[in-house]
Amino acid sequence: MNENELSVTMRSEPVPWFGLFFSWITMILGIENPAVKRTIIELIPGDLLSVSAVANGEADIGMTTPPACVTMAYRGVGPYPEKMGNLRGILSFPHDDRLVWAVAADLGVNSIEELKDKELTFAIGGKDSPVGFAVKKILEAYGMPLEQQAKKNWKVIEEDYLFKVISHGIQGKADVVIHEGRKTPPWAKLTQSREMTFLPIRDDIVDMMSEQYGFRKAVLSQGMIDGAVKKDVLTLDWSGWSMFTRADVSDELIYLITKIVVEYKHLFEMGFKGQDLEHSDLVYPMEPSEIWRNTGVPLHPAAERYFKENGYMA
Repeated sequence: MNENELSVTMRSEPVPWFGLFFSWITMILGIENPAVKRTIIELIPGDLLSVSAVANGEADIGMTTPPACVTMAYRGVGPYPEKMGNLRGILSFPHDDRLVWAVAADLGVNSIEELKDKELTFAIGGKDSPVGFAVKKILEAYGMPLEQQAKKNWKVIEEDYLFKVISHGIQGKADVVIHEGRKTPPWAKLTQSREMTFLPIRDDIVDMMSEQYGFRKAVLSQGMIDGAVKKDVLTLDWSGWSMFTRADVSDELIYLITKIVVEYKHLFEMGFKGQDLEHSDLVYPMEPSEIWRNTGVPLHPAAERYFKENGYMA
């Protein structure tokens, strides 16, 4: 490939929407700039690993959720032992999700503290999942580390692909299901198959997760998950599909990708418009004046320039 040609590699968790968005970008890149001769789309389990791949130069563009994954890498905290200060944001596709702690209602549990002395089976995200990371840190803060409890009285099922987490609850193999989301069909299927209680995270622990790791506070509101949530519970926000890059990726490429998402946003919204907003993973219509706000890291200068030049950012 000669020096006047562009190549781009995109990397994310194998979430169907991420792959679809990458495909739209790939198609339009070739139309908008014939110099783009090759694109590679890699869908590999592990939201945390996608961030490292971009920072280390294995990929140019990544997507992850929540944006706190990119924040932790940028700071060099949590699962990232070294600062990845070269990470930059492009934009964040708007979606509205939470970290959900659900326990079978017939166990009579109403708080995370009450889980400690019970014989339980947990289904959570694996070691490369931000859900798995967050769950372990939260349980440590409660004084009941997951590894210690697993030796004592808990069985723990960890899954790399998070939709599998909920399937263990649906099949009755897990008493406690902890997973991101709320709008995805598996959550509705779980609550249709058995009554679940949704547990709040203690306020001081939510504050700790925010201050140390960049997670945001949110409420799983009464009525969510098709009415299964009976009262508001405090938790962590899992909103925003952050699209990110590195500082050294060309201005030309990042400006064009930003332009594509904004000016062809109807294509990115198209797969969701058959659903009402309560059941749509993407919050639509996307607002260009908002989508630059929740990337988790400072914007790439070319993305910032696009938003400013077009009046979407002061």
